[in-house]
Amino acid sequence: MDFLKRLEKLMARLRSRDGCPWDKKQTHKSLKPYLLEEAHEALEAIDSGDPEHLREELGDLLLQVVFHAQLAKEKGKFDLQDVAKTIGDKLVRRHPHVFGKSSRKISDINKKWEELKRREKPERGSALDGLPKSLPALLRAQRMYEKISKNSPSNQKSVPGKGLKTAWTKFLKNSKSGKLQKEAAAGEFLLAFARYSQNQNLHAEMALRQAASRFEKRFRVAEKNLTHITD
Repeated sequence: MDFLKRLEKLMARLRSRDGCPWDKKQTHKSLKPYLLEEAHEALEAIDSGDPEHLREELGDLLLQVVFHAQLAKEKGKFDLQDVAKTIGDKLVRRHPHVFGKSSRKISDINKKWEELKRREKPERGSALDGLPKSLPALLRAQRMYEKISKNSPSNQKSVPGKGLKTAWTKFLKNSKSGKLQKEAAAGEFLLAFARYSQNQNLHAEMALRQAASRFEKRFRVAEKNLTHITD
């Protein structure tokens, strides 16, 4: 059985005249929170290391793609096959080192990737265009520096940690200032940390997620032990 085609038909049925009242009233905009939520739940499933959990969450995420494709199909814009064709064509186009005869050196591959992206969307005037504002702030900050480094490598050639140390010193100096000044100093430090992470080939967002997860586990254990003591 073609389960993807079955899913597509199920979604069409839910949106039909005799379908589900909730599904029928949804729009691209009304579904935005669910798309974001399902993406985050898929991330948590990856962190859990449980393949069954990941399979379920990827299914929920896929449903969002199918849902949006169905909405577009009803308006005569595109359908799920168009979505699959577009990304399939892009994969072939962006990987000439696999589907063509381009160099397979990592440095050449990255350079070619950015060149192809610029060709596809020449109207973009900045290296930072196309970066979603809805990304988590730390992730977006690092992606900014990643894009800058790919387009202007010389901008990233600084002493490792120098900017981070300077931002931290400024943050400490503003520790007794007003809230706005402290927030600005904290923001500059986090921005410097994002740049440092990019320079060191670290993923700041994932590092923070993992650290927070470890802290949560330790806290829950301590919380449970404290409860047993007070009982």
